[in-house]
Amino acid sequence: MKRGIVITCLIGLVAATAALAQETNTPPPMPPAHRPMAPMMDNLLPPPVLEDLALTPEEKTNYDTLAAGFKKDAAKWRADNNYDPDKVREEMRMAHDAGDQATIQKLTDQRKGLMDLRKSYVDKVRASLTDEQKAKLETALEHARQMRGGPGPGGTTPPPPPADK
Repeated sequence: MKRGIVITCLIGLVAATAALAQETNTPPPMPPAHRPMAPMMDNLLPPPVLEDLALTPEEKTNYDTLAAGFKKDAAKWRADNNYDPDKVREEMRMAHDAGDQATIQKLTDQRKGLMDLRKSYVDKVRASLTDEQKAKLETALEHARQMRGGPGPGGTTPPPPPADK
């Protein structure tokens, strides 16, 4: 009887060890697929950021005017530079998948003018905001920088706001 219990325990121990060994030999799970990102240059500011800013009717009118101007100027820049966002997005995806940093840099440099245009319009929006709204905007922009990996081509991290005296 004791012998049967010992054999059963040994079989259980061997089975558990084999199961544990198989678990550790399995390759790590694949990272989740990237969700498709909305084209970043279609809006001056993303809708969630606008909601967070809680613009007054006057500020909203000013923002709408600037956003319309940005869309018009961005469309002109794309036409003048023969820039197809869908084609560039696909080329960027392929370069990223291949780890081709030279192509990634080339494609990023290619859209620097558009990024500079957007930054100039964001600066105009920033000028019309309250200090509290500016802080919220900076937090949202910093979050976006963090999501893309920090400062990079086409933009720099803005200097920190002046310390209160």
